[in-house]
Amino acid sequence: MVEGLVNLSGINQKLINFDEAINLILSLKKYIIVKTDKITLSKSIGRILSKKLITLCDNPPADISSMDGYAIKKRDSHREKILQVIDESSAGSPSKKKVSTGQAVRIFTGGIIPEGTNKVIIQENVKILSENKIRIIKCNNSENTFIRKKGTDFKKGNFIEGCTILSPRDLLLFASMGYGKFEVYKKLKISILSIGNELLEPGKKIKRNKIYASNAYGISGLLKKYSCKCEILPIAEDTILSISKNLINALKNSDLIITIGGASVGNYDLVKDAIKKMGGKFIFEKVNIRPGKPTFAGILNKKPIIGLPGNPVSSYVCTQLFVIPLIEEIFNLRPKKFSLSSVHLNSDIQANGSRMHFMRGNVFDINQKKIVSLKNEQDSSLTKTLQESNCLVIRPPFDPAKVKGDKVDIIKLI
Repeated sequence: MVEGLVNLSGINQKLINFDEAINLILSLKKYIIVKTDKITLSKSIGRILSKKLITLCDNPPADISSMDGYAIKKRDSHREKILQVIDESSAGSPSKKKVSTGQAVRIFTGGIIPEGTNKVIIQENVKILSENKIRIIKCNNSENTFIRKKGTDFKKGNFIEGCTILSPRDLLLFASMGYGKFEVYKKLKISILSIGNELLEPGKKIKRNKIYASNAYGISGLLKKYSCKCEILPIAEDTILSISKNLINALKNSDLIITIGGASVGNYDLVKDAIKKMGGKFIFEKVNIRPGKPTFAGILNKKPIIGLPGNPVSSYVCTQLFVIPLIEEIFNLRPKKFSLSSVHLNSDIQANGSRMHFMRGNVFDINQKKIVSLKNEQDSSLTKTLQESNCLVIRPPFDPAKVKGDKVDIIKLI
């Protein structure tokens, strides 16, 4: 038997707490090895940088003007001073002349500061007397010279940290650094299997006694934000044969397998039996949380497998609670812990029961104070309440009743 894993011998397994479940989920990292790939800048949005990047140049590469005007010596900067304009400097076409006292160079935004100058007089503050003469009519007495110093943005040889999901702002920076290609982690391949005789693919005409299989699409969309390549498998019927066939297909081309439904204790909840018959082992079977009690995790043919509840809210919430932390651990993403915020209730709530409860709600600002409003209905089948919510209120087991204005912890819904 693999160390740390236990065979399931029945349906009445130990109900573990949330923190235990998270730690066991994170231990699955050792079964997943992600490789790297060099890709072009244009294809890198949403990918995960695998290592530090070294800046290849200074930015700006030289002292440049931040305004249109005239480059001069500071000591010539006083009202009524007449200056001879000896040259022009624009972005990409610098002046090669050295400037002496009483001289100026016409300069445009982005133009390199000519040798001998250390200040730019903006064009609104001068009067053109002739083609090569100007008079200063207004002086800027502030310390602003309208010069962007070499390396103000970043200097050659600086490090940009790796292990981050690349945003458009990152791409802007990397392009400024001169990178056309760089290494990212290959996408994590995840197979998602929905189980249930009652399920029907979205897009098909609804039938009596059927419901649309929505869970996989919400989960897939969430995981794609974390550089995952998700394959939604055909719906499995509530038979060990159908479930097993789908799991065999999932094993062929997956780093991680996620099952949805079939994990409770009913006569048609057969996913664990199918996994057992295929030689799978489990690290836990159920968690003391609401929603999400039937969540389980284990190993099947050296591939991590996480089982999520069939109710759509439960499956989505548990993906955020369990699957996302595992992905963050695999890719060394930061932050690795839940980002908790303490906010004020806008209504009274009853004492919590024995299970840790993640309640849907909306957090908003009133008079510079963060307030949370809980949804009246918390049933785990209600997808519209999930779509309308932006946070989860965390209620520890046996949390006492609270009144309006009391503080509670929340995490933002992804």
